[in-house]
This record gives sequence, structure tokens and C-alpha cells, in this order.
Amino acid sequence: MTLREDDVLLTATEAARLLALSKPGLWVGVARGDLPAPFYPLPRAPRWSRNELLATVAARRALPRDQMAKRRAACAAATAPAAE
Repeated sequence: MTLREDDVLLTATEAARLLALSKPGLWVGVARGDLPAPFYPLPRAPRWSRNELLATVAARRALPRDQMAKRRAACAAATAPAAE
């Protein structure tokens, strides 16, 4: 992660608030790869770059509709109960 001079590091609470998520929802997004991994300036002190979070959200919103439809179908197939 490259920090610019004007970038702000956010705590988990601040990052979740910025993205309108709960803190567990933020960590789920990180685990799924939908959100960037945090930077740890100190142990047990995760921080996210505000610019990186906003860029990630903007990039995800810019996905074409057909790619989003494919992702939704794949997600639905993964969560559907298996037929016997």
C-alpha cells in the first residue's frame, strides 16, 4: 500500500462508517476480497487508506452489468442447497 501525503488512515470503525457497513461487515468484505486488506502500523491496530477504500468502491460500482450478473449467479449457485 502506498500512502500519499494527503491520505488519511482510518480505524475499522471509521472505515465501516465511511462505507455504511457494520464492523463485522467490513471484515467480511476484506475476507472475501471485496475490500482492501488493512495496513498494520502497530500490532492489533488495523488501518485502511481512505483513498484506497473509496477507489475500490468506485471501481466496483463501475463494473458492467453483465459482470455483476455473472457474479450474482455464481454467488447464488454457491449458496444454493445441493440437489441429491
